[in-house]
Amino acid sequence: MRRKAILLLPLLVITLIGARRRAAIPPDGPTFNREVVRILQQNCQSCHHPDDIAPFSLMTYGDAVLHADAIKYMTQTRQMPPWKAAAGCGDFVGTRAMAQSDIDTIARWVDIGTPEGKAADLPAPRTFDGGWPAGKPDVILAMPKAFTPPADADEYRCFSIPGDSTKEMQVAMVDFRPGDRGTVHHIVPYLDVAGASAKLDKNGDGFRCFGGPNVDTATPLGAWSPGARPTPLPEGTALRIPKGARVIMQVHYHPHFGRVAPDQTQIGLYLTTAPVKKQLHYDFIVNDQFVIKAGDHDSKVDAFGAADTDVDVVSVYPHMHLLGTKMKVEAKLADGTNVCMIDVPQYDFNWQGQYIYKTPLHIAVGGFIHIEAHFDNSTDNWHNPSSPPKDVRWGEQTTDEMCVALIGYTTADGK
Repeated sequence: MRRKAILLLPLLVITLIGARRRAAIPPDGPTFNREVVRILQQNCQSCHHPDDIAPFSLMTYGDAVLHADAIKYMTQTRQMPPWKAAAGCGDFVGTRAMAQSDIDTIARWVDIGTPEGKAADLPAPRTFDGGWPAGKPDVILAMPKAFTPPADADEYRCFSIPGDSTKEMQVAMVDFRPGDRGTVHHIVPYLDVAGASAKLDKNGDGFRCFGGPNVDTATPLGAWSPGARPTPLPEGTALRIPKGARVIMQVHYHPHFGRVAPDQTQIGLYLTTAPVKKQLHYDFIVNDQFVIKAGDHDSKVDAFGAADTDVDVVSVYPHMHLLGTKMKVEAKLADGTNVCMIDVPQYDFNWQGQYIYKTPLHIAVGGFIHIEAHFDNSTDNWHNPSSPPKDVRWGEQTTDEMCVALIGYTTADGK
């Protein structure tokens, strides 16, 4: 009998918490159904819905109550919604920032007991077609079948996927849906116009592809890493996938606490039928010749990329691994002017992505782009995968490091 009483105690505590959460409130206090859910719809639910990037859903009152204190803390400290680019360096589309009045409303709602409010006050729920935050894509490119990576080592695997055999596709936005988010470290799709990758992936199981897609003529079509969100390209700009071309989906798998699962990653293409004036291209600016010494709290690595033709930079995508702490990308124009392209003062591997400029940055021949990346390879960095720390170099493994910026650009002739 005593044992039953002890077991019932946690249930009593939970019940009392629930009672506190539903306590009576002044009539002018915010409720979930009237104010809070609208704030979550606008700022949070695109990530916080089932089967997407966030670790929990915030679609319902029950969801929000479970995480109320965390929501208050993360919004007051402006860690959520996540936006890593510092203000004053680059003017980007889709900047994520919550109004102070909304932050205050959430705090007040939590402080008065998280009242649910009247059902009649609820707005129509947001819907996410098939789990895609921007709605169902026009075309979904998927791995032919599930692949289970090794549980004891990183794996770079390429899958050759056919595009459209009847017509070209002009792509205004690309999204990615990893099948196993805990294991997929990053995704880089490549355009294979000649279809050479089909010979390397004969049965749909893919092929190993450390260092690149193993097709010399393949060109990148973007990238995905944890935290990336889909953002449409500027009007009149698109990625062109020619008729009959294939897409090589390079997936980097990293065992997640020694666990792996079957993965069947998908790429979603959102097409445009509007006139396309500019074709988007991607290129990497990379430094792959560096050593980050064990114990170094602040190791600086630089990378440079020169403009060999006039370009308009449409987007920038900073990328490092677990030791990365901050990255700044600048353009030095031919006339000597310095332009800050992006500054990420608190880099977080779990929140990466492509940043698209409201107005593309013109860099003429003679200009160049400079990356300044910083790494912490000490015991103070709790993301450090090595204990004790060891010297780290450029490499493809998650426990190696990278200093990369993926640049999206158009050329003067638009081709």
